[in-house]
Amino acid sequence: MRRFLIIMLCFLAAMSSNAQFSYFNSEAFWQRLQLCPPAVVPVVSAEDTVLIVATNRALHKNELRYLPEERDGSQIRYFFVFSAGGMWKVLPVASLQQAVGLMPQPDRDWVIYTEGMGKFFTSDVDRGMNMAAQYGVNIILMDYPSITAHKKRLGNYFFARKNATIAYKDFLPVLDTIEQLKVKGALGTGHLSLFFHSMGNIVLQQIIKTRNINRYNDQVWADNLILNAACIPQRRHASLLNKVLFSRRIFINYNPGDFTLGGAYLMTKRYQLGKQVRRPLCSAASYVNFNKIAGEGHSNFLNLHDRKDIPGPARQYYQKILHGEAVNFQSTDFESTTYRHIGYDLLP
Repeated sequence: MRRFLIIMLCFLAAMSSNAQFSYFNSEAFWQRLQLCPPAVVPVVSAEDTVLIVATNRALHKNELRYLPEERDGSQIRYFFVFSAGGMWKVLPVASLQQAVGLMPQPDRDWVIYTEGMGKFFTSDVDRGMNMAAQYGVNIILMDYPSITAHKKRLGNYFFARKNATIAYKDFLPVLDTIEQLKVKGALGTGHLSLFFHSMGNIVLQQIIKTRNINRYNDQVWADNLILNAACIPQRRHASLLNKVLFSRRIFINYNPGDFTLGGAYLMTKRYQLGKQVRRPLCSAASYVNFNKIAGEGHSNFLNLHDRKDIPGPARQYYQKILHGEAVNFQSTDFESTTYRHIGYDLLP
């Protein structure tokens, strides 16, 4: 029992560190994200980093923290985020189509990005802008409340799980529109990938479990579906993911040493797909083991504030899959893993 409590305390401390609570929820950081009047016309160049956000947060436009840790429950809001005057301008737009029309390079590859636990609106935008800049892709960020300043560490774990579990209802029309825009060619000529990280995978899980996946399976419109460090039960994951027909490829990135997901196992007593994957496997998926380059790491895809840079091989791997490309697992970057012989090790 004592060992369990020690592990739990370490896990909760790690969650707090990962959230970088005080930094991203500080007045100083919120002041960097300036909410613009809808009439503002953004001036952006092809070299500028920009971001589209679809969020289910309530809007308190007269407050400093104008998109708080609160689900609206009745609508999705869209924002076009761009840099100007040393700040990030957050421009409300009427629709996803309008936001796409503001993108300076619509023919870039697109990533639909859903994050996990510990994100205020500020920290989610920070991640989205970092992914756009580091990988040279257009991002549509699906943002939901996954931490609150009004709860302690354990309460935030359950707060994040609850919000991730219901967020799929809000994001269904977003994905509907993305599919329509892609099929019509309104997203340009680039590839399109969907990237779910950690608890963000609960959104995908719920879409499949509620059979809403069928609305997207009438044709292949995505190149890569990426389940990254998935904080969902691994049990029956094959039967779940075998229902996905809209993507050309599926990647499951896991790490048997993932410390964060080890804590999730202790909380749920369920093996996590991103850590303790077991057979049977999804026939359409490629499984990539990060343990040899990540150790106990959980987030290995972005260079972030106050964090050690990700390993070069991880950067190269994500550069491929986020751009909708296939991966050559016969190259010297990989070898067959000895972990239950499930997929490939990404090598240092």
